[in-house]
Amino acid sequence: MTDNLTNLQKIVALLILVHMAACVPQKKVVYLQEEMAASQELTFRNEKGKQIIKAFDQLYIQVSSFDNGQLNFMSNDANRYGGGRSEADMAMVSYSVDEQGNINLPIIGLFNVLSLTADAAAEKIRAELELYLNTPSVKVSFVNKNITVLGNVEQPGRYFYASEHINVLQALGMAGDITEYGNREYVVLIREHNNEVTKQRIDLTRVDLLADSRYYLQPNDIVYVEPLKRRHWGMQTFPWALILSGITTFILVANYIN
Repeated sequence: MTDNLTNLQKIVALLILVHMAACVPQKKVVYLQEEMAASQELTFRNEKGKQIIKAFDQLYIQVSSFDNGQLNFMSNDANRYGGGRSEADMAMVSYSVDEQGNINLPIIGLFNVLSLTADAAAEKIRAELELYLNTPSVKVSFVNKNITVLGNVEQPGRYFYASEHINVLQALGMAGDITEYGNREYVVLIREHNNEVTKQRIDLTRVDLLADSRYYLQPNDIVYVEPLKRRHWGMQTFPWALILSGITTFILVANYIN
């Protein structure tokens, strides 16, 4: 009987060790780690660049002038498009940039806006429209800007945003944050630019990320959160029922033998 108790104690000790190994250390789940006093303040400089127009972008162009609305061939008043301004509505009234960077505008025809900011494109279009409209005013904005968040997050998917900029933490927040078993030290950023696709690593546990150019995402970026290696033997997947069943069987057999 003493031998049986000894074996049982060994099994229980082994289960305790497995349980401890399954727990994720706090250091693995804390963002932007830095040792600092309570009164200390850290400052990082990270300038946000203006988004430029690329091939296949979608642009919403709003034009107003002192002309009669019937003469304003690019009028974007609410009545003309049913008043809706959802992502789908904006896509229907947007202008697509072709491979050469051109948009096809009424009356003007093909108009190149490649590599311009939205403000620069608006000014260029406004100058051209002065030939047709009385004191035109033009506003250009990007339509259907989105990022995709995949991997070990609560709600993976494609997310649209309307703000000028979005950072990687905001993107993860939209996806419900990284799960307990997501690897915050190895987040993959996939970005396409000039027909080239790059793969970069982001370490969310390093505070100097706040000064890194990768902190701010670009439209169509993909953020992939890899799983921790211990995820496969974590609390959620370890066969506890099988282990406990084995212990119960061992006790019954030991009692029967005795």
